[in-house]
Amino acid sequence: MSNKKNKKHSLKIKIISWLKRNSVAIALAAWFTAMWSWTLFTDTLDLAGNKRQGLILAIIILAINVSLSVFVMLKMIALVNRIFKEYNVVISLLLAWPLFALADFLVAWVPAALWIGPQGRLDSILPLSTPTLLLINTPLAFSSRFIGFFGLGGFVWFTAYLIWNKRLRKYSLIPLAILTALSFVGWNIWKQPNGTTIKAAVVTETFIKKVPAINDPSLDLVIFPEYGLDDVTNKSINDRLVSSSGKPIYFIGSKQVNPSDKVGHYNRLMFGSTKTGITLEQDKYRLIPGGEDLPYILRTGLRATNQTSTLDYFSSAKGTLKGPKQLQMFDLPNGTKVASAVCSSIIAPEDYRNFANKGATIFTNSASLNIFKGSPLFAWQQKSFAKFMAISNSRYFLQSANSARAYVLDNNGKTLIESSGHKVLTQNVVNNNRKTLYTLTGEVLTYIGAVVLVVMLVKIIRKK
Repeated sequence: MSNKKNKKHSLKIKIISWLKRNSVAIALAAWFTAMWSWTLFTDTLDLAGNKRQGLILAIIILAINVSLSVFVMLKMIALVNRIFKEYNVVISLLLAWPLFALADFLVAWVPAALWIGPQGRLDSILPLSTPTLLLINTPLAFSSRFIGFFGLGGFVWFTAYLIWNKRLRKYSLIPLAILTALSFVGWNIWKQPNGTTIKAAVVTETFIKKVPAINDPSLDLVIFPEYGLDDVTNKSINDRLVSSSGKPIYFIGSKQVNPSDKVGHYNRLMFGSTKTGITLEQDKYRLIPGGEDLPYILRTGLRATNQTSTLDYFSSAKGTLKGPKQLQMFDLPNGTKVASAVCSSIIAPEDYRNFANKGATIFTNSASLNIFKGSPLFAWQQKSFAKFMAISNSRYFLQSANSARAYVLDNNGKTLIESSGHKVLTQNVVNNNRKTLYTLTGEVLTYIGAVVLVVMLVKIIRKK
């Protein structure tokens, strides 16, 4: 009896010891798993009508994404540990924050590069597990006007690292003090937009049930959802938007275009007015891996297992063809420059920053989130991205959506109006020409982190 008790006690000690040794990896895995968990509930699970196959695929994708993310973070933590051993505390603190900002970027870029498909781009990222999405919903968000997206995420990783390390815990208030000061300054410098005001509307509807034709002569601009202008031509624009006063009302939205010579479809963003009709069309630039573009790895796996029916189903039902170049801004006569993107571009902070740097005064996004089946987690992530775009660049952000919530954020990230269902939400929107430091310089901390990483790797190689 005593031997059994001893064995149980010994096993318990071993388990506790293992948990302590791997506590950092376990905590990271738990975080990344939670942030990627929505992949288990998307309509990709219905690939070719085989839910079991789709679920297995989703679990594999989740496991790979989490493993890669944990690997990247552990390697960066090991490098930071080395720096704290080799250099004094001041230098180590100065180098650690940029390195963690770089780690946050790599966690977003590595999975995106792995899951790239025929219509993908190497400059695309998947920053769906960054702690920036947490911090952007706090008053510390205004520091992003200086340090950007990954600088904000790097702060969280850096502070968590200091708190976790008993020897360095006393320094954890230093980055918090810096971020608080930057937030206070960022809020005060760029809180007030300097442009004219227009009246805009965002639409929330579904593919099956659309809102009636909009007839509000006071409007200047209407944002329709992704695919909200399907089958709309210059002759039929009145089915969606009417100007009874004769005053031109401008519109933005997208439609599906099926080419005769290719498998798949284009997601075409369109701009025009009730007076001129459609004046500018451009095809979607960024695509969601697995949602709109099937990765090479999955294509290879499906072919190797003779599941060509699943591949054919995706290509014909979901496959989207990429546009040849980045989307352009739309100009309204009153000086308003609208930076519009379609759905998945909202996870590309650099796209919106470039728009603002080139003179965009308002941001919009035409989304369709039907693929996510109303996931509360992804809805929160998606809106957090919008808040970052608005706050970091000090621009109003307007989202119109299919099967999701439409909303308008002011340049400080405050929700002015929001709803779901079948509605047209109207709101006065203020243009802004002022550029934040982040708008002008980009992800400075990430750039610094990349330089530090290269220097450290060269030193390590030389020592070996």
